[in-house]
Amino acid sequence: MSDRASRIHRAVARALRKRMDPHGKLIVDPSILKGVEIDESGIVELWIRPNHPHCPCCLDDLIDLRSSLKDQRGVLACHIEIVGIPESERWTSAINE
Repeated sequence: MSDRASRIHRAVARALRKRMDPHGKLIVDPSILKGVEIDESGIVELWIRPNHPHCPCCLDDLIDLRSSLKDQRGVLACHIEIVGIPESERWTSAINE
C-alpha cells in the first residue's frame, strides 16, 4: 500500500471511529457497518445497514456522513450502499445523488 493510500485509510478510519448514528450507536458497530473498501485512487465505498430503516434522521445522517468523508484529504469520491433493509436501492440512490 502506498503512503498516500495509507493516509487515506487512516483519515477514513478516524472519521468513522468518531461517528455515532442519530440514535447513539457507533457507526463502526458490526450491526451497522457491513463493509469498507478504499481503492488506491481514493474512492471510498461503504456498505451500511441502518438500525432504524424507516427513520428520516438516519437518512440525513448518512448523507452528512458521505459529505464529511468526501471532505477528507485524499478522498476522491464516496459511495454508500445500503444493505439489508426493504427498499435499500431507494436509500442508496437518495444518499448518493
